[in-house]
Amino acid sequence: MDIHSKSPQECSIEELNEFKTLVLEGGQVSTQGLPERIKRAEKLIFVKDEGCVGIGATKRPYDQYKNNVFKKAGVPSLAANYSLEVGWIYTSPSARGNGVGRKIMEFIVNAVGDSGCFATTRENNGVMRYLFEQYSFSMIGKKYASKNDDYSLLLYAYKP
Repeated sequence: MDIHSKSPQECSIEELNEFKTLVLEGGQVSTQGLPERIKRAEKLIFVKDEGCVGIGATKRPYDQYKNNVFKKAGVPSLAANYSLEVGWIYTSPSARGNGVGRKIMEFIVNAVGDSGCFATTRENNGVMRYLFEQYSFSMIGKKYASKNDDYSLLLYAYKP
């Protein structure tokens, strides 16, 4: 398996489309403005093994979005501590159980370094919660309702 990252500006149109397809396959994001959000990301992460089998990203969220997330989680004063967001972590069903998620998380933690980052996940997403905890992310604040559907979200933060 090969893992690498690129800024969206370094990606070909095909790579951007492949990334978007896998984000949508994951089914946990708003489709509104997705191409623009992908292009705004800091780095897009690709895991290849006879095709792209996993993705992730480090993102530079808009302040309004970030502040809203931290406010909903009940910890608005902590928002200023994090400039990067981790997101769009997804492994294709055919590659699950092969350590793809671990590779993405290791890559992210190394890339983020001392700056730290935050992430959100569904309360019922046991795999992501497990991965966050394995890579020293801490749940902060309280769960809050998603605006996209009938589920709760959790806020995690990584600060070495």
